[in-house]
Amino acid sequence: MSDSQLFDSLVIGTGQAGPSLAVKLANAGRKVAIVERGRFGGTCVNTGCIPTKTMVASARAAHVARRAADFGVLIDGPVRVDMKRVKARKDEVSGASNQSVEKWLRTTENCTVLEGQAQFISDHEVRVAGRDNVVIRAQQIFINVGGRAAIPPLHGVDTVPYLTNSSIMDVDFLPEHLVIVGGSYIGLEFAQMFRRFGSEVTVIERKPRLISNEDEDVSQSIRDILTGEGITSRVKSECIALSQSARGIEVRSSCEEGDP
Repeated sequence: MSDSQLFDSLVIGTGQAGPSLAVKLANAGRKVAIVERGRFGGTCVNTGCIPTKTMVASARAAHVARRAADFGVLIDGPVRVDMKRVKARKDEVSGASNQSVEKWLRTTENCTVLEGQAQFISDHEVRVAGRDNVVIRAQQIFINVGGRAAIPPLHGVDTVPYLTNSSIMDVDFLPEHLVIVGGSYIGLEFAQMFRRFGSEVTVIERKPRLISNEDEDVSQSIRDILTGEGITSRVKSECIALSQSARGIEVRSSCEEGDP
């Protein structure tokens, strides 16, 4: 590939909207380039909807198996979860979607796929550095770079290892105790998932109730369900602090409910 290429349209990022936009423009006869620096498919395919729901399905299978006797089904011995196999299944399902997105783009006429880090060098010029090294010039440039986890400014967060909603996707072992800071949708999804896998789980939320955007009765019902599954939740928690100790990572907070 030459050092400079001219296109009608450039799409940066292959997440949710990027591929559909690139293909629609290409099918309309425009010369299109699309750039990806990481894994094709973006959050939904690689660290969001598809992999998390695949793991949720595994967690539900374990939950139902433990309740099998309620339905007259007897299982000899305790239900065990093999996290390496859970992760392998998640990777297989997610990988199939990832490969499908890449194949779709690469086989679309008028669409050129580039791999690397995109950086603007002028209003209509982008340098791609990585597997493909080229300067792209385009009249239309669409930015579709997605999002990433925001790390809260907790005291001590820079002194301990921690997981985000993305990096937890690579866990192939069962944490003995998983502490989740944040009691909203994604946090509670992982809380229930890992509790059903077999971890002890504690959710710490700064606001007065879980998923505070919902009506109070909905929040309370969800908290009751999670409590019934053995998940501890602490609300009204402030001054959350993390530290490393001989026993592992410690999470401290002041709470109006329960002991600090």
